[in-house]
Amino acid sequence: MSGLFQRAKAKLARRQSNNKPVFSPPAMNDEEHHQQRQQRRKSSNSKKHTEKDTSETRHPPSVAPPAYSTHSRASAYERSTFLASSSEDPYHFLYLFDTVFLVDDSSSMCGHRWREVQSALQQLTPVCTSHDDDGIDVYFMNHANSEDESRGYRCIKDGAQVEALFRSVRPFGPTPTRSSIENILDPYIEKLSRAADFQDVRPLNLIVLTDGMPGPSTSYLPEPAIVRYAKWLDEAAAPSYQVGIQFIQVGDDADATRALEILDRLRERYGIRDMVDTTKFESRAGPLSAEGILKAVLGGVDRRLDGD
Repeated sequence: MSGLFQRAKAKLARRQSNNKPVFSPPAMNDEEHHQQRQQRRKSSNSKKHTEKDTSETRHPPSVAPPAYSTHSRASAYERSTFLASSSEDPYHFLYLFDTVFLVDDSSSMCGHRWREVQSALQQLTPVCTSHDDDGIDVYFMNHANSEDESRGYRCIKDGAQVEALFRSVRPFGPTPTRSSIENILDPYIEKLSRAADFQDVRPLNLIVLTDGMPGPSTSYLPEPAIVRYAKWLDEAAAPSYQVGIQFIQVGDDADATRALEILDRLRERYGIRDMVDTTKFESRAGPLSAEGILKAVLGGVDRRLDGD
C-alpha cells in the first residue's frame, strides 16, 4: 500500500494546472462550538413549527425519472478500461465515482477512534485525489460547515487539509445517521431526477465511518431513507452502481454491529437493489486504515458493476 501512496503523491506533484480554491477550515474555540450548537437547536425548533417531522416525511423527489436506455450508461462503463486498468491500479474505480465521506462525530468518537479516522483519511485523500482532481467531500453527522450550503467540506485534496479539518471539529452529541445521509443523498437524487440522462451524473460512493448505533431516537435509524432511495432508483431503472453506501464500523460496539447487519439484509427484506455494504474493523486486527477502507469500497463497487 505504501507504494500506492507514493505513486499518488508523485501524480499529484505533476499536476500544476489545478487552480481550485484551497480548503481552509475555520478554527473554533469552545464558545464558538457552543454558539453553533445553540444556533442549530434554534433552527431545528423553527422547522418544527413550519413543517411536519422531516425525519419521517422527507422523500426523494417526485419528479419523473429521466428516460433511460439500458445500452447508454451501462455500455459506456463496460467499454471503459475499468477491468484492464484495475489489474494495474486496484483503485481505478475512483476515476468513475464521486467519493463522499460521512464521519460520525458523536461524543463516543472522542479519543483514539477520532484519531484513527483522521489518520485513515489523511492517508486516503491523496490516493483519491490522484484519481479525481476534485478530491473528496467530507461531512459530519453533527458539525456543519456554516460557509457551505451543503453543510460539508468539499474538494479536500491532501492530508494537511484533513488534519486541519479534524482539529476544527470536536465530537459531541448523538448519532443522527438518517438525517445525515438524507442531507447528502436528497440533493443527489434530486439532481438525478432532473437529469436528461443518468450519464450526466457521476455515480456516488457514500462511505459512512461510525462507531455506534444510530440514536438515541429511532428516527435516527437510516433504514427507511435507504429503502426509499433504493425504490426510486429501481423505478427509474438507474444502473446498479449509481449509488453505493458503505458503512465502516470503527470499534467493536455490539449494538452497532447488529444495526449494520440489519442494513446488510435490506435487499432480502424489501426486494430492492443491493446498495449497502458493511464492514467491521476488529481492533485486535489493527487500527482503521486507508487500505482497509479502499478494499471494502472496491468490493462493493465490483459487486454492483457485476450486477448491471
